Amino acid sequence: MGWSGGNYSKGNSSTGGWVGDASLGIGIEAGRHDTQDNDFATGINQCVNKDGSNAFTGNANLNNNRIISVATATARTDAPPVAQVQDGDFIWLGTTAGTATAMTASATPAITAYKAGQKFRMLTGTASTGTNLTGHTLNVNGLGAKSVKTSQGSIDCTIGDWLTGSLLELVYDGTTFRVNNAAGGWSTWTSSLTPSAGTASSVSFSHSTYQKYSRICHVQCVVSWTQNTTAAQYIDIRLPIDSFYGNQTMTSNGFVGANIASGIGIIASAGTVLRVYNYNVSNFSIGANQIIFGGTYMTA
Repeated sequence: MGWSGGNYSKGNSSTGGWVGDASLGIGIEAGRHDTQDNDFATGINQCVNKDGSNAFTGNANLNNNRIISVATATARTDAPPVAQVQDGDFIWLGTTAGTATAMTASATPAITAYKAGQKFRMLTGTASTGTNLTGHTLNVNGLGAKSVKTSQGSIDCTIGDWLTGSLLELVYDGTTFRVNNAAGGWSTWTSSLTPSAGTASSVSFSHSTYQKYSRICHVQCVVSWTQNTTAAQYIDIRLPIDSFYGNQTMTSNGFVGANIASGIGIIASAGTVLRVYNYNVSNFSIGANQIIFGGTYMTA
């Protein structure tokens, strides 16, 4: 009879086994022995050997019991211990290799295909770079380079989206990798100051930092300079990242040197500079000027 409903029964269990057969006057018969031995063989073959040589042929019902002492998973078909899941072993790519615009990395165990919903975390080996026309890609386990976009999924990343050594989290949407976290940090940039007329000398950017997330760029800047003419009605300060819309109002605060009773306005102009106008007087002063500003604008 073998196993039935999780229970094992001998072939002559209905007569009470061999003792029952003896009491019924049934002698030892080859056929009954063969039936019994075949039942033993069937029962044993339906068991799972602890050395793994006899595998399951159906789903294993553990009856609400746990599988314990599981080895570390090394293949995609392995069952992992909870520790590996909690530790993020399967989505951690380490530090990316390749270039700023063509990153490479490897998951362990190696993935065999990209799939919508896949999530990966990594440290960036290089900072993002360029403009919205540059484009960045990631190639995982040599499966092919996929574009890296902002969280919206349709906008390319630019300089400032992540720094070297940033913790970057990406989710694959079926076509591209989307940045799922604010990976960038405060960075410095080399700016320039150009007056609308005359020249500016002794230009000093004592503080110029920016932070970018997706299409939003936060800027802080302190700049001082000496103006050689009163003809300049505005100055242009080079942006760290080009803006997407020209003449976009920038939330800001600032002042021109204390010797001038004037107000300033800061707008994004032509997508490349902050244009700072002197509203209360016709020109900036001859001599020392200073502007302190901070604000936010939308980038490409």
